[in-house]
Amino acid sequence: MRHRLSIILSALKLPRSTYYHWKRYQPSQHERVDNQLKEKIKLIWENNYRAYGYPRITMVLRKSGTCVGSKRILRLMREMEIHSLMNRRFKKPGTHVDHSQCPNLIKHQPNARIWRADITYLELRPGTWVYLSSIYEPKVHQVLAFKIGRQMEATLVVETINQALECHQKPQYFHSDMGSQYTSNEVETLLERHQISHSYSKQGYPYDNGPIEAFHSLLKRKFAFQTTFSNFEDLVIRTSNYISWFNSDRIRTSV
Repeated sequence: MRHRLSIILSALKLPRSTYYHWKRYQPSQHERVDNQLKEKIKLIWENNYRAYGYPRITMVLRKSGTCVGSKRILRLMREMEIHSLMNRRFKKPGTHVDHSQCPNLIKHQPNARIWRADITYLELRPGTWVYLSSIYEPKVHQVLAFKIGRQMEATLVVETINQALECHQKPQYFHSDMGSQYTSNEVETLLERHQISHSYSKQGYPYDNGPIEAFHSLLKRKFAFQTTFSNFEDLVIRTSNYISWFNSDRIRTSV
């Protein structure tokens, strides 16, 4: 055994004293706690779409009874080389507008009940896009309804609105951009039938609909850009799971 060890140490150019020092080494209590924390950090990070940075992971640990400082979590995450997934540059294809500017009715209505709607693009595979239509209510920080389709058309928006109306009390205002899907007769007729006022963002000003734009941005950088989908059905299921997590389990700070 000694002869075999000598051959190995010689091949590695490792002094025998270094080997025996390593063999006798016992981690300190502080190191053992750090290692236990690293296991918990990795589990929380992976179970939350790798979306949490050190502040949220610290919050989760404290809620579970592990009293630890945020600076320590930051240090351990750096040692593990993990972090909250960052944004990727993405140029959204333009929205087709064939309608004159309609009014923004919610600009001076901070206390009104508002549904915010938008359509965003998800990449199924390189060069192939599908369309996510969502309705978001900022007051409750919830995605109330969503539909995914292969075509960006008015029926996708109508289906999303109907889905929201089935499960939620109608709002005072429905706010969207000036895209042709939202200014279509089908959508306008549906909103009028339910006596919901339609409010519009100013053309070229996506920040007028900031809350749902922020949600879609978050969904892309924390989930869609990091996921490979096998087919359309897989994309629908995984997106549904992400939105369920966003509504129910995610620790919210703003959106």
